[in-house]
Amino acid sequence: MDQFSKEYFLQIIEKYQSGTATKEEIDFLDAYYIALGVRKSYTDSLDDSRRQLLKEDLRNSVSVNIQNIHKSKLGLFSWSTFRWAVSTAAVIAVVGFWVFYSSQTSDIIKDTNVLQTVENDIVPGGNKAFLTLANGKRISLTDASNGTLAEQAGIKIEKTTDGQLVYTVLSDRKQTLHSENLYNIIETPKGGRYQIRLPDGTNVWLNAASKLTYPSSFAGRQTRNVELSGEAYFEVARDKEHPFIVKTVKQQVVVLGTHFNISSYEDEPAVKTTLLEGSIIVKGTNGGDKILKPGQQSTLTTNNLKVEDINNEQLTVAWKEDQFVFDSDDIRYIMRMIARWYDVEVEYQGEIPENRFGGSISRFENVSEVLKSLESTGRVKFKIDGRRIIVTK
Repeated sequence: MDQFSKEYFLQIIEKYQSGTATKEEIDFLDAYYIALGVRKSYTDSLDDSRRQLLKEDLRNSVSVNIQNIHKSKLGLFSWSTFRWAVSTAAVIAVVGFWVFYSSQTSDIIKDTNVLQTVENDIVPGGNKAFLTLANGKRISLTDASNGTLAEQAGIKIEKTTDGQLVYTVLSDRKQTLHSENLYNIIETPKGGRYQIRLPDGTNVWLNAASKLTYPSSFAGRQTRNVELSGEAYFEVARDKEHPFIVKTVKQQVVVLGTHFNISSYEDEPAVKTTLLEGSIIVKGTNGGDKILKPGQQSTLTTNNLKVEDINNEQLTVAWKEDQFVFDSDDIRYIMRMIARWYDVEVEYQGEIPENRFGGSISRFENVSEVLKSLESTGRVKFKIDGRRIIVTK
């Protein structure tokens, strides 16, 4: 049977409901949802009773999963559990059912149909970015055609069919002679994201409202220096002779070849660096260098740089997999994430809810669906007014 047909999708749903779906089939639900933007229409052929049974089954499954997430603070969370969570979240997105919990209660909230229907809903972000070349030319990557965008200092810059920006070395000699002071800038607006492969083969994923400044070529340089504002996930190409250095306003991260995430937004109280693979050195502007091992996260505030072990480092990069994952987060932090991804303003009226929330939501959903999920806890309310979200208790 065609794997991209509704019939095949529903067949896996049936197997999932009966408990006979394999791990690969569950993962397929996730991939199917992300790749094709599957929505609630895929359950239209189910009658009310079967749809309710599926909903109840998913509710029970997610309840267990959320408890696992909550227990992650006790060291019980694993990458396989997270992959299962993401897959389950994809299925939930299809049937339109979400679960949230508050750290102040163990009850699973069942009513999700709280927010009123929105006539002019706000769609999620997508692949949007601007590239500024060394000569000052600014290119909208959203509007640019696929193919070669420019050539400079022995480097070809291409936009690929899958929405990436790729730098390819054409001539080492041209790089060495002409690249010394040539820098490029890629920046994502609110509601944007983008992936780039740098001239050395390093892959970088930029989250919304982020900017990366980097040389058009690393040839002839002792170190591979880039500057970041916002958030990015790095998979650095290994080169022992040329350390890769990421500079933000408050810190530097020095690596040889590794996978890590840096969140350095100006509107966040701290810079957070999370290591998934390899080893890095975090250098704060006020000194106190720290070496991170996989599964550790550094938090840099105005006067302090600390490192702690975390059991759910994969949650830090859930955004790269197009998921919102909250783990006992306050509403202010959550709304800052929503504001960046949906390009909206947030206004608080009256008392601000002090509860903390957890759960997993696809970033492909319209903003009203995300807000409905939060409202389902009964601890916060929202009103959408144009591109402004009003938050009340």
